[in-house]
Amino acid sequence: MAKTRPATCSLPWSGCPGRCPTAGAFARPSDSPHGPLSEPYALYLFGIPADPATAEAVTARQRALAEALPVSGRKPFTFLSPRETAADAFTPATLDRLREIKRRHDPHGVIRGNFPVLG
Repeated sequence: MAKTRPATCSLPWSGCPGRCPTAGAFARPSDSPHGPLSEPYALYLFGIPADPATAEAVTARQRALAEALPVSGRKPFTFLSPRETAADAFTPATLDRLREIKRRHDPHGVIRGNFPVLG
């Protein structure tokens, strides 16, 4: 049986690169910090505005799309926006565990990322 690609968003004005099915391995039990991703889809919205008015319009449209969709509120760590922190992706218990691991294995802060767990 031939595999088919999932449908993608054809609305360029939405800033939506497409629907990303999250079945299979993502939904299996996991001991990763985020745990299994059992939601049927992950949606990532972005926009590259040329001026403040366009930025406002893009943000408003993204907000309207997000509010119109049934969402769980969970967000993978790699989907965080610049205004968010690691605390927006992990439960407090998980974040505490990650912080302890970071302190124990990288006390000098050699390993860095866009969304530091100690930030």
